[in-house]
Amino acid sequence: MENTNGVEVILDQIEDNPTCPHGPTILFKRTTGGNEQKFYACAACRDRKDCNFFMKFDEEWTTKKKEIWEKRRIAVLPKIDHDQLISRFMKISNLPVKDRCYCHTCNFLLLPDQHNSHGHHDLERSVTNHQLFHPSELLKPLESAKKEAQYLFSKNSTKVIVDMLRYAGVSKVLCVGAPRIHEFIRSEYPSKMQSLLLDFDHRYHQFYQKEEFVWFNAFNCHWFDGEAGEAVTRQFMQQADGKEIAIVTDPPFGGRVEPLSYTFQRLDEMHKTFHQSRSCPLMLMWIFPYFMEPMIVNNCPTLVMLDYKVDYDNHPLFQQGHKGRKYGSPVRIFTNISPSKLPLPKEEGYYFCDICERWVSSENKHCYKCNSCTSKDGRTYVHCDRCSRCVKPTWEHCKNCERCCLPDHKCGDFKPSGCFACHQPGHKKNDCPLSSTTEADSSANRIRKKKNTTKVIMASQKRKTTLSFSGPVNKKKKSK
Repeated sequence: MENTNGVEVILDQIEDNPTCPHGPTILFKRTTGGNEQKFYACAACRDRKDCNFFMKFDEEWTTKKKEIWEKRRIAVLPKIDHDQLISRFMKISNLPVKDRCYCHTCNFLLLPDQHNSHGHHDLERSVTNHQLFHPSELLKPLESAKKEAQYLFSKNSTKVIVDMLRYAGVSKVLCVGAPRIHEFIRSEYPSKMQSLLLDFDHRYHQFYQKEEFVWFNAFNCHWFDGEAGEAVTRQFMQQADGKEIAIVTDPPFGGRVEPLSYTFQRLDEMHKTFHQSRSCPLMLMWIFPYFMEPMIVNNCPTLVMLDYKVDYDNHPLFQQGHKGRKYGSPVRIFTNISPSKLPLPKEEGYYFCDICERWVSSENKHCYKCNSCTSKDGRTYVHCDRCSRCVKPTWEHCKNCERCCLPDHKCGDFKPSGCFACHQPGHKKNDCPLSSTTEADSSANRIRKKKNTTKVIMASQKRKTTLSFSGPVNKKKKSK
C-alpha cells in the first residue's frame, strides 16, 4: 500500500494561478511514497464532476489553454443581469400573493405570463412576503457535499449569533456564506446594523440590490463580478465610520481550512487600507465542527472555540431534539472576539465560568487540575492523572499504549499523527525544525501554565482584549 502523507495547500500569489470558471485555482502538493507532485485544481469544487480543471505545476499555462477555459467559463456560469432581476423582483413583490411563483427547476421568480411555460416544472406558488425577504426559506438548499453544500442555521441559533455580535458592539457584518444572518439583520435590525452577503449561490441576485449581495468564492477570495463586486465590498468597509465590523462565515464543512483562512486575511487587509489607525483586525466568527479545531487553530492561532452548539434546520444531526445527535450539535463558533464579551443563553443551560472568564455549556465542568473547562463534544470530560489531561468519559488509560483510548482498541494500532507542516512523524507542527513558529507562546496547543486557583477566583474579572487573526496571544495579566 502506498504511503500517502496527505495533500498540502500552497497559497503563494494565488491571484497569478491559472483560472477555471470559479476563479483562480489552488496549487496543491501531494506526497506519495516519497514522490512529490504539484498540481492546480479548482478552489471551490472537490469533485471533478463539478469542475474538472487539472494542470500539473510544470505545465505551461498557454494562450490556447486560457482560451479553452474562458469558453468553459462562459458556458458554465449563468448569464446574470442584476438590474433586470431586481426589476423583476419589484414587479413580483407588488403582485397579490396568489400570483407569485418561483420555479425551482429553473431557479427563477416568474411573472404571471410565464407560469404556463413552466407548468411541468417544480413550482412554488403563492410566494409570501416573508419568503421574498427571507429567500433562504424559499430556495431549496444546494446539497453537493463537495461543492456548495448548504446547511442553514435554525432561527434560534441565528438570533443567538446576532445577539452576540450586538453585545460585542458590532454594527456592520460581512456574511460570507451565512444568508440566514444576513436576512435576520435586515429584517430585525435595519436601522441598527448593516449587512453585506458574500455568497457562492448566484440565486440570491434575484432578491438583493447590488449593495446587499455580491457573488463570491470564499475559497480563493474571488469576486465573480470582478472589480464591480470588489468595489461593493470595499465601499461597505470604507463606510464603517468607526463602527465595528465583523465577518460571520459558515463555509461547507468539507472545504479546506487553509484557503478560507487566506480569504479572511485578504478581507482584513482590505479593511486596513481604509482604517489604518485601527490596531485591531476585523472581528471573525467562523462556524465549523468542533473536531476541526486543530486545523483552524493551526491556520488562525488566535481563534478560540466557544461552547455554543449551533443548530441547523436541514441537517438531521446538527440540531436539538430526539432526531439530533445525542450530545447536541457538533458545530461550534471559532472567534477572535474575547469569549468574555460573548454571553450565551442561560435558558439553554450555559453559564459563566469565573475562573476561565467565559461562558460554557452545562456539561462542561471546570477541571482544577487542568485549570480549564475542558469538555468539547457535549459530554463531561474526566481527568486522567497519567495523561495529565482531561479525556472523553468513555476512554480508559491503556498501560501498553501509554495513553487514554477506547476500551476495545487494539494495542499497537495507535500511531501518533505526524507534523502538519512537514508531514514527518515524531513531532508536532509547533516543534517542527522547518517551522519558524516554534516559540513557546505561539503554540496553538501549548500547555497552559497552572495558576493558583485561589488567586484566580479572587482576581478581578477584567475583560480580555480582542485577539488578532494571527500571531501570539497576548493576555492581560490579572491584577493582584
